[in-house]
Amino acid sequence: MTLSDASATVPVVTADPDLDAVVDTLVTAFRDDPIVEWAIPPNTLGRDYHLAAFFASTTEFLLNHGGIVAAPHDYSAVLVWSPPGEPAVSDAENQAFLDRLAASTGACGPRVRTLMEALDAHHPTDLPPHCHVMFAAVRPEHRGTGVRATLTDALRAMRLHDGIGVYAEASSTRNLRLWERLGGRRIGEGIVLPNGGPSLYPIFFGRPPESTDTP
Repeated sequence: MTLSDASATVPVVTADPDLDAVVDTLVTAFRDDPIVEWAIPPNTLGRDYHLAAFFASTTEFLLNHGGIVAAPHDYSAVLVWSPPGEPAVSDAENQAFLDRLAASTGACGPRVRTLMEALDAHHPTDLPPHCHVMFAAVRPEHRGTGVRATLTDALRAMRLHDGIGVYAEASSTRNLRLWERLGGRRIGEGIVLPNGGPSLYPIFFGRPPESTDTP
């Protein structure tokens, strides 16, 4: 779910980030994001607490299962992703995670679960080996200060070997355009959330499967 625009500082790529700093940037950057507003609406009592719980639980789960974070030293921007084949978890582990996530987000739990289940259900199964970017965010006060260069550096770090692609879901048409400027290509249909909800737009860096090619 991405891209909400880091300093031109070369990002540090790590499996052991400052989780509080990561979460603070994600909450700040995604507070007005249409997907997050659908899952945890603006009028939610204690909304920032539930936003922090959502981002902390999800990021920690990914980090515990091979996930990686890239960020400048000041965490003005963050990129959270899973390498190819991760997170490799059983159905029981995944359900336990969804249960914890729903419980941590109070009355918004059912919508948060629906969002995560939709992402899982629509993740393409015919892509070549790839990293999955879960979150990409820049603090509002740092937008327009070298974000493209920073995120491009992080994306290059993910693609250490030929043939490794990058998959992400853009959380708005604006974010879709940002991903496309970075070299991403939209694939497949949008992921439409229920009850009149917004859409996410699957993006892929690298050669997509032949079935998605257009003449």
